[in-house]
Amino acid sequence: MKKLTLAIFMAIFASFAVAQGPGGMRGGGQRMDPKARLEKMTKDLGLSPAQAKKVGDLQAKQMDAMKKLFTAPGDRKSKGPQMKKLRDEFNASLKNILTPTQYAKYDKMQKDRMARMRSRGGPGGPGGPGGPGGAPPGKG
Repeated sequence: MKKLTLAIFMAIFASFAVAQGPGGMRGGGQRMDPKARLEKMTKDLGLSPAQAKKVGDLQAKQMDAMKKLFTAPGDRKSKGPQMKKLRDEFNASLKNILTPTQYAKYDKMQKDRMARMRSRGGPGGPGGPGGPGGAPPGKG
């Protein structure tokens, strides 16, 4: 269950950063700031100024909701369904902002990013829980 919760958590945050490319992560593996994420998304997906504003507003709303969730009492495991709901709501709203072509590109970039994370030792990848050299599922 830890593996599932971690995967959900990572997927939510993946929805904020489209694809990690050159400059996608800052030194030390820190996440991009919201402005940089929006700029990258605008460039990679070819967002119009109106779309960029809507996406920026949506990201800010999502970040506020995530902060509230993570500072609320309870453990991560119990918050998994709420995290998934927030991610699903974000993606549904994003789908209404983007064109079908842009959303398809966004979705592919997210899947590619998750695959890269797994190949670098993320959950289920080498050294990760359930992956080669990692702890058995449920033990990590």
